Amino acid sequence: MFRRIIVCTFVMVLAFSSAATAGRFDFAIIQPGQPGSTAEAQPVMDELAKYLSAKLGEKVQGVYYNELNAALDALGKEAPAWAITGLTFFESYKSKIPMTPVAATLPQGMQKDIWRLIVPASGTDNPEGVKGTVFGSMLYTPKALDILFHGTGGADITPEGTHSALRMLRKVNKGKAVGVVLDAVQYSVIKDSDRYSNTKVIYTSEELPTSPVVWFGKTDDDSFRLQAVLLNMGKDPKAQELLKLLQTSGFNPADKDL
Repeated sequence: MFRRIIVCTFVMVLAFSSAATAGRFDFAIIQPGQPGSTAEAQPVMDELAKYLSAKLGEKVQGVYYNELNAALDALGKEAPAWAITGLTFFESYKSKIPMTPVAATLPQGMQKDIWRLIVPASGTDNPEGVKGTVFGSMLYTPKALDILFHGTGGADITPEGTHSALRMLRKVNKGKAVGVVLDAVQYSVIKDSDRYSNTKVIYTSEELPTSPVVWFGKTDDDSFRLQAVLLNMGKDPKAQELLKLLQTSGFNPADKDL
């Protein structure tokens, strides 16, 4: 899988500098590992595009990708102006794709994310003792382990991206999987449930940036116009239903830790 990603990235990087340019404010939401599909998410993309078109006075279009290779292929063919990306995507490709953070999402109002490594209750209490495949919606490149362990662990873990992190947690609960990593939103869904009594959290990450909003290339007047609109959405009554669809309470300035 990683070989396919590396080859795809190489081709995409070569193409990026000469890729066709989309509209001034066209966007992509790039969230590998999240549920759904590009087609299923299109109505939400259209609602965001409609809102931004009205605020910016420009026609805006957007598309959603939750498959890594599909996102990389698309970026190589036509570069949008900006994107909301998962943290793993940003950290894995920021040296290959010119991305400048201009805002930060606020999932459930949280300004920071936390990832937790969960294993069977009968298993090791030490993350260094975890050996084998660990699943997570963010674990689709090796860089995810560096983010999780701050570059100091996980040598015997094989990361595996999944669109069904909670289903994999059920497998951990039954002792049929080595482990799973949940982000803060996912963990909030299960933390008070007794359905996963056969699991335990053995490692909690440091506070991590949430999904950033990135501008492709150098920031300019357009990027600051977009930033102003996004930062105001949390206070705009007309944006509240849209923000619920986007699963964020609004947007903050770019995280200084990126």
